[in-house]
Amino acid sequence: MKIAGKTVCVTGAAGFLGAPLCRELIARGARVIGLDNFSVGHAAKFEDIKDGLEVYTADVRDPDSLKEPISRSQVVFHLAAIDNRKICEQDPTLAFNVNIMGTSNVLSLCSGAERVVYLSSTMVYGEPKYLPIDEKHPLDGYDPYAVSKIAAEHLFRAYHFIRGIPFTIVRNTNTFGPGQGRSYLIPSLIIEGLTRGQIDVWTPGVLRDFQYVDNCIDALIRIAESAAAAGETVNLGSGLGITVGELTDIICRQLGASWVDVKKPAPVSSRLVSDISRLRALTGWEPKISLEEGLRRTIAHYRALVETDTK
Repeated sequence: MKIAGKTVCVTGAAGFLGAPLCRELIARGARVIGLDNFSVGHAAKFEDIKDGLEVYTADVRDPDSLKEPISRSQVVFHLAAIDNRKICEQDPTLAFNVNIMGTSNVLSLCSGAERVVYLSSTMVYGEPKYLPIDEKHPLDGYDPYAVSKIAAEHLFRAYHFIRGIPFTIVRNTNTFGPGQGRSYLIPSLIIEGLTRGQIDVWTPGVLRDFQYVDNCIDALIRIAESAAAAGETVNLGSGLGITVGELTDIICRQLGASWVDVKKPAPVSSRLVSDISRLRALTGWEPKISLEEGLRRTIAHYRALVETDTK
C-alpha cells in the first residue's frame, strides 16, 4: 500500500510528532486530516501546510468529535496521548481517560480503515531484563504512563478480534528534534548549555536509545505502507545505546560548553536500548540521519529560540 492518494487521519496532529508527520504525509501525496484539541499543541505549527491539511478541533475523549473525519479515513495514525510522565503521575485519571478510553473511542470508529498505526512506547517494558530489548520482552512497566500504553495495546488486539481492524503497534523510543517541549531531556540540555555555558547532568550513566524526529516520521509512514507489518508490534528507535554523559559530551562539543555531574538519581529506568531488527525485516527501513547531525539541527532550532527570547 502506498500512502500517496490515501485519506490519512492523524490524531494529536499538533504535537511534536504529529505536525511533522502531517507535513511529510502531504509531501508524499496523501490527503491529510489533522485532529487535535490544542490543549498543548498549537495551530501555528500548520502555517506552512495549511492549504494541504484539513484541521479538526477534536478530543479523543469525545467520540462525536471524531466520527466524521475518522470514518472517511483509509489510514489512521493514533498519536494523541498524555505523554508527559509527570502529568500522568500527578493525574492518572486524566492519563487513563485520554490514553485508554480515548484509544477505545478512536478504534470504535476505524472499522473501515485499511491500517491503524498506534504510537506506543518502550516504557511498556519497564526496567529491562536484557539489552537490546526485543518485542518479546515482558511488559513490566508499572507507572501510569506505561500502564496506559500497555492497556491501549491490548485494546488494539481486542478491536482486531471483534471487528477485524488492521493495526500496527509501534513501541517508540526517545525521539528528539526541533519543536520538542523544552522540559524534555535533549532540549533541556541544549538550552542550559546555550544560556549558562555549563550543563548539570543528573545521572551520566543512564543508557538510552535516541532517534532524530525525521527518522521516526519516515519509519511510521513505511510501517503504514508495509503489508508485512499488519498485525505486528515493532520497536522503533536507532538500535544504538548511548549514555547521557556521552550524549552531553556531543552537545557540549557542538556548543563549546561544559558539563558537570550533579549526582542526582534519574527518575526513570537506567537502561533502554531497542532491538529494531523486526522493523528492519518488515519494512526495509533504516535511519538516515545520524545522532550528531540530528543534534546539530536541533541545536540550531533552540539557538534561534533562545536568541529570540533574549531580544
